[in-house]
This record gives sequence, structure tokens and C-alpha cells, in this order.
Amino acid sequence: MSTIFDRETTLKALRDAARVAKHGTREERSGKFLPPPGWKGHLVTGADATASPRKKGKAA
Repeated sequence: MSTIFDRETTLKALRDAARVAKHGTREERSGKFLPPPGWKGHLVTGADATASPRKKGKAA
């Protein structure tokens, strides 16, 4: 049985996966969402959210 990837390629992939699991991807670290190519929708961010009026609750 032959292996598809050599040892160095496998180790490099495992190191990259561990780094992403620990630190997150570039997009996650920057706090930005990168839409998929060709997407023409509106990007919704936290700044777009409006403050909803709070209801007065019962005083306990």
C-alpha cells in the first residue's frame, strides 16, 4: 500500500491545523467576515444593529 502524502507534508498540515485551532484564521483574528467570491449581498456587522427598546420588568 502506498501513501498519498510524504511525512513532511503530513507534519506541515498537522502543524497548520494546530495553529489555526489555537489562534484562529486570519479572518477570525481581524474580526472581519470575508464573503464568498461573487456574493453581492449586504454585509451585516455589529455596527448595523440598532438598540432595541428595553421593556420595564417587574421589580422583585
